[in-house]
Amino acid sequence: MRIGTDMIWIDNGPPAAEPVTLAEAKAHLRIDRADEDGTIEGFLRAARETIEARTGLVLARCGFRLCLDSPAAADLALSRRPARAVLAARWFDGAGTPQHADPAAVRIVRDGGALRLPRDLTGRTGCDVELELDMGLDAGAVPDMLRLAILHLVSISFDMRGAASAAMQPALMPPLVRGLLAPYRRVGL
Repeated sequence: MRIGTDMIWIDNGPPAAEPVTLAEAKAHLRIDRADEDGTIEGFLRAARETIEARTGLVLARCGFRLCLDSPAAADLALSRRPARAVLAARWFDGAGTPQHADPAAVRIVRDGGALRLPRDLTGRTGCDVELELDMGLDAGAVPDMLRLAILHLVSISFDMRGAASAAMQPALMPPLVRGLLAPYRRVGL
């Protein structure tokens, strides 16, 4: 599997649902009032994004555009996973004109952790490729350890909200959360 290809990921919008609901987070925090709902929802997003960045797992179903800079090899290990479906595929000729390719020709392999590109999308100098992908786990498929890590990060962010701005949350990564994430980290050589 080739990992050296430059990958640019473009988020096509927020997920339909977070893996941990507002109600679950409020129960974990033991908060009944509604005046902090917006803040807690922001902490839920930040916790999910932090865990996604550390593990490479996309924890909520959403769409991404993957931009590849002249992929040389057909087998491509993804830095984010799991890929569920290839919705569109296109490559750009030397003049920058998009040429559409059959998305069904791009195969998802290794349980959504890699793609196998067809010949017409690889091996050309100056031939950039864009793929529209459906990515992520369904809410019910997120491992309990990662859901617990989200809840702990939300709790810490809520406790630290006076010491660090919302944009800086989560402000700290405790050893417990690092331990919960460790089995899901991608290790490379």
